[in-house]
Amino acid sequence: MTTLFPFAPSLVAPFQFSPTLDGAIYNATVPSLLFGNRFYLNLMASDGTLVWFGAISGSKPQVQLQSLSWANGIVSAVTTTPHGYKIASSAMLTVAGCTPSGYNGQVQAMSTGPLSLSWILAANPGPATVFGTVDQPINLIGGVPDENGNFFTSSIVFRIGTQTFEVSP
Repeated sequence: MTTLFPFAPSLVAPFQFSPTLDGAIYNATVPSLLFGNRFYLNLMASDGTLVWFGAISGSKPQVQLQSLSWANGIVSAVTTTPHGYKIASSAMLTVAGCTPSGYNGQVQAMSTGPLSLSWILAANPGPATVFGTVDQPINLIGGVPDENGNFFTSSIVFRIGTQTFEVSP
C-alpha cells in the first residue's frame, strides 16, 4: 500500500516525514539548499546513520488509459489526456491497474501520437476489461543500499503536480 506525505516546505525548518521502507522506519528531511536552488532528500536510519542524501527529481502525474489492445505482439494504448512524451520517442514506463494483469509491468513504450503509445508484448494477455494507468516514476532511492548494505525494494517517488511524496510498499 502506498503512503502519501504531502510536501509542506517551511522557511523556518526543513520538511520532515518518517517513511517505512522495507519494514523499517526511517527519518527523512527535505532541506532547501542554495546550491542548485532546489530541495534535497536527506534519509537517515532510526539510529541516525546517513543512508542517502541527494537532489529531488520530480515525477509527472500518472496518466489514465482509455483503451488497450493487443495484436501481433504489439500493445496499442490510448490515454485519456496527453501523455507528454515526444512523438516517435521511446520511454521506460510502468503500466499498472489493468485487467488482465498481463498488461501490467515495466515496458519500453514508443509514443505514436499525443494520446497513443505502443510496446512489444509477446504473449496475448486477452481483451482488456479494466484500463489502468501509465507512469514514469522516478524512484529517489532506486539503487540505494540501506544501512546494512541491502538495496531498498521500497520506493520513494515525488510527484510534481501534487507536491507529494509517495512511499511504496
